[in-house]
Amino acid sequence: METVLVLGGTGALGSCILEALKQQHYRVRATARTALKAQQLQPSVHEVVVCDPTQPQTLTPQLVQGVDFIISALGKSLSLTDRSKTTFQQVDFEGNLNVLRLAEQHGRIKKFVYVSAFSGEKHPNVAYFKAHEDFARVLQQSQITSAVIKPPALFSAFLSLVPLARKGQLASLGPGNRRTNPIHEQEVAEACVQALTQPRPVVELGGPVNYTRKELVELVNGRLGPSRLTPQVPYWLVHSLLPVVRLVDRSLYEKAAFFVEVTKADCVAPAVGHRRLEDYLAEHV
Repeated sequence: METVLVLGGTGALGSCILEALKQQHYRVRATARTALKAQQLQPSVHEVVVCDPTQPQTLTPQLVQGVDFIISALGKSLSLTDRSKTTFQQVDFEGNLNVLRLAEQHGRIKKFVYVSAFSGEKHPNVAYFKAHEDFARVLQQSQITSAVIKPPALFSAFLSLVPLARKGQLASLGPGNRRTNPIHEQEVAEACVQALTQPRPVVELGGPVNYTRKELVELVNGRLGPSRLTPQVPYWLVHSLLPVVRLVDRSLYEKAAFFVEVTKADCVAPAVGHRRLEDYLAEHV
């Protein structure tokens, strides 16, 4: 039985990856930052290693020894309710890089599969995209065979907007006319597991429906009441506030800058998924 090390297994995508690996009868080793999170993972995996990939001193060679594959869904949450102060550079780039270097030195890894972001190369000045692209570039230059999975957005990301919607604070930025096609995290997880044995170095995949950014906000608001209105925030107001946010909270600023940027350009990946966001929200909200 081949062993897969999963990074980021406690997240929405990570938990789906664990389930997909279980269905394919892999042996799973996962990381957890705390003993409490390790307890949450234990029913789903064969082994849990408590460590923090952003802190190299917590990583030991035993983490990668006996591992055949690595799948990384490790990344800082984009949720506005996440109050951690780490940056995308520290988590998405440095955390993954620390594990990659450990694998290069002490492991015999057949393949490293990394979940990045679709069209990230088009936004080099946005911290979220830059961290993903920088690590993907380093990974592709490594001696370890790799695959980069690039979805435009996961369905679970829209659940993080529900608390704002409940407070009547979920608004559309700008005209909201740019389009994207988010995909169910289970379908991304299945693509990650398939990538372990498939030769494609880059896998771009989106859902079956293209939505405007305004339509996405209206979908979330609509789940809480069909009569809810979706306010629109002009760009000039957002841009006037961003410098202040940057001074007060760098983490929040990076998330806000990401959300502003993605509303200004279409981000439509090849339609691979089959599940619809409307059904997902109906099930979860």
